Amino acid sequence: MFDLPHGLPRTKDLRESLRLDTQKVAVGHNGEKLHGIGRAKLFALNDLDAVKLFGTTFAPELNSLKNAAPTVESSPIKTTEEFGPFPSQLLFQEDYAEVNRTIVGMLALKWLVSGDYDAFTGQQFPAAKLRRESFDQLRELFMSGLETEDDVYALLVATVVNDLGKDPEMPEKAAQFLQEYPPNPNHDMVVYIAAKHGMLPLINESEGTASHRRLMQGLLFGSEVNIAQLAQAESAPGTLKHVKEIMAGQEHAFTLKFMELILDVAGADGHHDARCAKPMIEPVFQGYMVARQALMNIVQEKCSARGGYDQVLSHRGRLLATDGFTVLSVQDPYERALLRLMTMGRTTTKEQASWFDQAFRSLAYKVRRALSDGLNVDGIDDGVAIVPYYMPALFSETLKTTSKSSKDVKVAALASLMRFLARIYAGTIPVPGARGEVIECSVAFAQSAVKSQDFKNNPTILDDLEIPDASRYVPVAKVDRDYSVNEKRA
Repeated sequence: MFDLPHGLPRTKDLRESLRLDTQKVAVGHNGEKLHGIGRAKLFALNDLDAVKLFGTTFAPELNSLKNAAPTVESSPIKTTEEFGPFPSQLLFQEDYAEVNRTIVGMLALKWLVSGDYDAFTGQQFPAAKLRRESFDQLRELFMSGLETEDDVYALLVATVVNDLGKDPEMPEKAAQFLQEYPPNPNHDMVVYIAAKHGMLPLINESEGTASHRRLMQGLLFGSEVNIAQLAQAESAPGTLKHVKEIMAGQEHAFTLKFMELILDVAGADGHHDARCAKPMIEPVFQGYMVARQALMNIVQEKCSARGGYDQVLSHRGRLLATDGFTVLSVQDPYERALLRLMTMGRTTTKEQASWFDQAFRSLAYKVRRALSDGLNVDGIDDGVAIVPYYMPALFSETLKTTSKSSKDVKVAALASLMRFLARIYAGTIPVPGARGEVIECSVAFAQSAVKSQDFKNNPTILDDLEIPDASRYVPVAKVDRDYSVNEKRA
């Protein structure tokens, strides 16, 4: 329906819908009068009309997302009457996971701005549902960060552009520009490089404007610092080394990037349930707010990169201690390693924490020591830190696979994953004074094994899984040493 050729001019309907309706008083879902951008016509549309509007506005980009490979955690798309038609079905009459995730992220913006708490949280699990006061806090962050219609449009552009690097054609098209960077760059870096060289028409449209500079600064920041990886302790402190250089004096650009991340997370389950922002539950919201504050503290020189990173780990420790688990300290290497594992595993309860604790303790001493050493390298003046890309997703899949199994089975499966992670760290240890470096190793190759019934029956099969050469140790490149956004394309 909306499969438009790339050569057609982009519709201006979305721009029109962002103009403020000054002829009448706009009222949100909680009965309050809406001010500022809340008065834009977009936020008064029903969800179906909003989906169609997004589809016509961003047709070329959504076409590219049709080609994007689903993420590690993507489960089969549900098409039952209970879940109703998905955005990609409405737009293309077929299911495309990344299209659904992106569109639901955009709908989440509409729900937030219009104050529709029920739509935003509708199908979330009651025990962890986003609290009303947290929704209001998140909404206030968006309302204060979106001062004009250009800000709203820039946020929607950032949201749809975010995952274009997952389109396998994108690295091929940008191949000539990628030669100066390490092989197999992640999708965030691919998108930034493509935008930097004028390959993204949606970005080019705003060239020469403040919105363009903020978009480019956000893409640069995303290519260097993955906030989601920080919130899940998947990254290493070394990835935060240049935060201040990139974002100092760029508060508006940082806010835009953070809002984009929130929408990305809110829509992350859109391929499975498009009726609400299902993943943005209370513990997830709190985790991302802590990560945001940690980054701001680094920029303001209130703490070091390591100190900011440990704020995320300490938050997880406090969350679990509140539920009755033992208090863990980031000052103790073993306890800090366990906190990283629990944060990657997204643990929120004493029971879940006990599974990780028992699995960690069950490891042979040499394996536990190797894992602890690898988890404690910063990548800043202490040697090589490895980022196990997609490791939180493997923990998540393992807990799903064993959800109906006994505690012993869960612990055995988690212990197997920890042994696997120890192999990924490949003997790296903190060496004070050594040249720091951060490299990445994708563990996505293990997803089929972790999802299999064989793994559930015998978790030790992971011990024999070979690490492909293509997944090994890609340096996390610094794409712009001067961290300036140049309007002129190379």
